[in-house]
Amino acid sequence: MAPKTVFLAFAEQDELFRDLFTTQWARAGDQARVLDALGDGTRPGEWKRHVRERIRGCDGVIALIGGSTPASAAALWQIRCAVDEGKPLLGLWVETEHRSKPAEMGPARCESWTWENIGDFIDRL
Repeated sequence: MAPKTVFLAFAEQDELFRDLFTTQWARAGDQARVLDALGDGTRPGEWKRHVRERIRGCDGVIALIGGSTPASAAALWQIRCAVDEGKPLLGLWVETEHRSKPAEMGPARCESWTWENIGDFIDRL
């Protein structure tokens, strides 16, 4: 079976969590590969088009949800885009003290950041 492709949405202030996630992910094997938004300095409309194309090409989306998420227009837009594109979406809490699910996620679940929860999500894709 071919590996799944997962888009990783996160607030730009949460790059540390993104780095931790991708480092751990790389050690977990080749069950799936992770893509995130390109921070290449393109104009906002162009950036959104590139991100939407990446999300469309993915099997699902994982959103890292923390205290910076509610104020991150980019993260909230990526989450809305995933919902608009009908992609399976999983929110992962990155901070125990910040567990406020963004309304943009709709009925998608937010769960603790465990490899069991991530693996279950990947298995459902």
